[in-house]
Amino acid sequence: MAQPPTTSNRTSIIKDQIQVLTIAEGFYQSSVLFALLKLEIFERLGDDSKTVQALAAEIKARPESLVRLLNAGVVLKLLETEDGTSFRAAPACRSVLLPSAGDNYLGNWIRLQKEFCTAIFRLDEAVLSSEPTADQADYLGVDPNLTRTYTLAMHNYASLRGKELAHYLDTRGCKTLLDLGCGSGTYAFMLGMRNPDLQLYLMDNAGVLDVAKEIQAKYPLQNEVHYLPFDAVRDDIPGSYDLILASNLLHIFDEATRRRLLARLHEALNPGGSVVIQSQHLQENRLGGRWAVFIDLDLLCTTKHGKNHTMSDSKRWLAEAGFSNIVSSAMSVYGVNSFVRGYKAA
Repeated sequence: MAQPPTTSNRTSIIKDQIQVLTIAEGFYQSSVLFALLKLEIFERLGDDSKTVQALAAEIKARPESLVRLLNAGVVLKLLETEDGTSFRAAPACRSVLLPSAGDNYLGNWIRLQKEFCTAIFRLDEAVLSSEPTADQADYLGVDPNLTRTYTLAMHNYASLRGKELAHYLDTRGCKTLLDLGCGSGTYAFMLGMRNPDLQLYLMDNAGVLDVAKEIQAKYPLQNEVHYLPFDAVRDDIPGSYDLILASNLLHIFDEATRRRLLARLHEALNPGGSVVIQSQHLQENRLGGRWAVFIDLDLLCTTKHGKNHTMSDSKRWLAEAGFSNIVSSAMSVYGVNSFVRGYKAA
């Protein structure tokens, strides 16, 4: 006869249920945030409060429908209210979701996560077919609106990480930097702010570069900035450089393409120059970190051959391409971004 569960067992089961349900029900929370951003509620509130009626009139919605979303925002501590009729942004959201947040702004990054939901929600299909469930090309020039969303999102992400890279990456003695697959260009701009003598060359497709030029205006750069509308894989790499940055780039290609590209970058370096591979590197056992694993799933759903890699992988590919004096840096204790640097013989 089965023994009745003990109090200890019941408590353990309840904890297990909460853990599993928290993961399963997470989409409710993100959907509330996505909707608030889509309707520009935070921008409309700013640092003030507004009534449901005023907000509803601005977005052309029925107040009784809108208040249900706003109430959910209060439950999630995204919004605040005292009387259920007037709402304001919670302090945490004011610091990162209002345009006045500057480099701390995360709105475009979160909007991109909403776009990626379509692909990730079909993760099971990607696993069974080994085929992407969305076309990454749409974000890299094919669809102008998605390209803009993607590039602005990369700027949000890199605004914090770029400061970190500029702190840890020594560019002394370098006169020219090529940011390969530059995206928003933010990493290059941050490095340029720290080293005004560094000439910046930003290489990506034309649609992405158009947005990067807008972002450049945010930085009081003294550096020369050049834009190169080329494909890193298909086109020749013009010029030669003291430093080449390949940030969050190699993981979108298959391994053979990565090796060929690094060999070409070795040729494009001046003697004594270096290549820096920055990435959200996986741990060596591939069981973390958390964001690195999520990036790996994103690549499964949005690329044909993309796959995240470890720091040891980056080091091995650099060595195979002829680089020496290979060094690595985990940068911050959070371990989200890290880089590996390899040098060409002088």
